[in-house]
Amino acid sequence: MPGFPVPQGRRSRRAISKSPAGLVINLDRNPKRLPCLVVDSSKEGFRLRGSFDLRRGQVVELILEEDVPTPERCKVVWVGKAGSKREGEFGLETL
Repeated sequence: MPGFPVPQGRRSRRAISKSPAGLVINLDRNPKRLPCLVVDSSKEGFRLRGSFDLRRGQVVELILEEDVPTPERCKVVWVGKAGSKREGEFGLETL
């Protein structure tokens, strides 16, 4: 009987940040910067909180509010479902 692969744990540790950032999305070929909050981050990506409409697979740029802001190109990998405790949260994977 074939076995099922055991899922590996998180690849890297998360750092809780609660820091403000900006998310740049393209709306009808018109880039728009929206405010958001970085809840936590890891080497592979970010968990954000914000009130905007994203979909899985969408490519966005995250601009962290630092001394020298540098945009991080990311892909949306999950979106919190309405009515769940993750509502208004988004998972991004860095590209």
